[in-house]
Amino acid sequence: IRVFKTHFPYTNTLYTIKKMNEYFQLEPEVSGEFGEKTVLNKSTHPPKIENLEFVFKGWLGDCLIECFPVFLITEKVAQTLTENKITGFSLKRSEVRKDYPFDELHPNLTLPKFVWIDISGIAKKSDFGIENNLLIVSRKALEILKSEGLNHCDIEKI
Repeated sequence: IRVFKTHFPYTNTLYTIKKMNEYFQLEPEVSGEFGEKTVLNKSTHPPKIENLEFVFKGWLGDCLIECFPVFLITEKVAQTLTENKITGFSLKRSEVRKDYPFDELHPNLTLPKFVWIDISGIAKKSDFGIENNLLIVSRKALEILKSEGLNHCDIEKI
């Protein structure tokens, strides 16, 4: 909830307006797949990832990517989210590499460093959350993601 104080014209009365935070459902770009070193616990749905190796097969340039049920973000975005006290996630260690056909598709592209963002928040309460296996983010989190490049992600206000 964001609180605004404003004066209305002609009455000179101060009103306090509470505005509920807006949330968005994101369906990020899928840029690759799990590598052989990924350890999945498939006894639950979605599966629990115990160790992550992500293999890039291509990349369209977004700062947020997905490989169900995992999300990765660039290190730069991770730092910005942390500095802005965004809630509902933790950063986890992972191994990230490129494989065919990445270099053939992007011969001169230097891939930024990506980190695993483990979503732990409550959807529509935290800045990051999961609902029905979909990523839900607050407007504040979305603005940070967009500022770093989020051009191939489906975004729907909820």
